[in-house]
Amino acid sequence: MSNPLVSKKWLLARMYEPNMVIVDCRFQLGAPEAGKAAYAESHIPGAIYLDLENDLSAPIGEHGGRHPLPEPEALAKRLGRVGISNDSIVVAYDDQGGMNASRLWLLLRWLGHEQVYVMDEGFSAWQQDSYPVTADQRVVIPSSFQPVVRDELIADVEDVRSAIGNPDVLLVDSREAPRYLGQTEPIDAKAGHVPSAINAFWKNNLDAEGKWTSVDQRRAGLSEVIDALDAGREVIVYCGSGVSACPNIVALHSLGYSNVRLYAGSWSDWISYSENPVAVGDE
Repeated sequence: MSNPLVSKKWLLARMYEPNMVIVDCRFQLGAPEAGKAAYAESHIPGAIYLDLENDLSAPIGEHGGRHPLPEPEALAKRLGRVGISNDSIVVAYDDQGGMNASRLWLLLRWLGHEQVYVMDEGFSAWQQDSYPVTADQRVVIPSSFQPVVRDELIADVEDVRSAIGNPDVLLVDSREAPRYLGQTEPIDAKAGHVPSAINAFWKNNLDAEGKWTSVDQRRAGLSEVIDALDAGREVIVYCGSGVSACPNIVALHSLGYSNVRLYAGSWSDWISYSENPVAVGDE
């Protein structure tokens, strides 16, 4: 399968296959224990839990943003400890519109793993359809995960600096418009965006019920990005901390566009360098 998105029914039909690993990625910014508590209360049978900050990010430092990329070897060991091997089929879900699940999808692809998917809609929709849930936690049999790091999927601050005003590169800011425009900034120390970046809010990939939009709607919503890719331009996507940019990358992959990089540190890394320029308003 080339489409990174799978339906609830697809997972329901395959959830007990021996090489399937279901990962609960629920996490709430500002309430870091809420996701794990929700998992302990109820989750998809057989699912294991991975925490955005403790498992899918490195400790915060001077640079690297609010959710720095983990070291590849450390992440690989963590994945192996929860039973994910190079042969596993991994399906990630959350209840945040696929934001955190997409982060795991991106990290696994970064480590060279192809058989990873994001479940459409999320846990609440699974539960509302009376699909099976449980509080029982899976007995994990540790495995071994050997990473083959794909550096071409990640951009750093130097890549973004060189992209500003470069006609061969398109920078895409995935945050909501008021943050991109610099009208408000509820999380980070500075408001605005990287100069020359366009805005493509990641939640535009979702409908009013939180389901991923149709292929045609996704294509229309990301038309400027797709035009750039069709023209042979490089695309670097960022957000606040390298998490909510990931659904935009999933959306592009679902449309057949894989030549996209994540600026992992994103806006919170960009503003950690005092010399970096900041733009406000529309581009």
